[in-house]
Amino acid sequence: MSPRTKEQNEAIREMRMNQIMQAAAEVYLEKGIQLEIRDVAVKAELGYGTVYHYYKNKLMLLEDLLWDALNRTEAALLPAFTGDGGNLLKAESFSKLLLQKCIQDPSVFILLKTVADNFHQFPGNRFTKLFGEFQERIYLPFVGMIREGSGSKSPEKTANLIFGSLVGCAALNIHHDMRNELDATGIVDMIFSGIKSEEN
Repeated sequence: MSPRTKEQNEAIREMRMNQIMQAAAEVYLEKGIQLEIRDVAVKAELGYGTVYHYYKNKLMLLEDLLWDALNRTEAALLPAFTGDGGNLLKAESFSKLLLQKCIQDPSVFILLKTVADNFHQFPGNRFTKLFGEFQERIYLPFVGMIREGSGSKSPEKTANLIFGSLVGCAALNIHHDMRNELDATGIVDMIFSGIKSEEN
């Protein structure tokens, strides 16, 4: 049997990393910051040593999970950033895409919940850069859409209320295992009908 090629090794590494990340997100939803590498290994159906080979501790694992979630969130929201229509319509599209992504991808929900909680469960300033990137790539563009689209006197407050509503709706559905029952469009329509009524 011939040794594996560099490409084969890289494909195996990527598959293992995805397996570990998916398991870590599921364990985090169950245990929060109390998760341990051993829990992730069990959920991923991998040996403890295999997971430990990639991640020496849970904070390294969670940091990778959240950075990966940030990149996937930004990619999922791209149609709202580049779509047609006014800024309020883009903000509404952004909100629908974000809520749908939260339900489909637990790590995106974990990212939003962690940002909303201001990383209070994580020690030190380890996540300062991630928070800054989230602000620049996700939050501030959304605030800009609201500012230009609604004429809100406090677009940051409006953005925070929308983010809080989306995280809350996603949490209810995820923690009560009702992911397939969530009507993202209906929820966002209801939120934005309030914003639009304030404009009139």
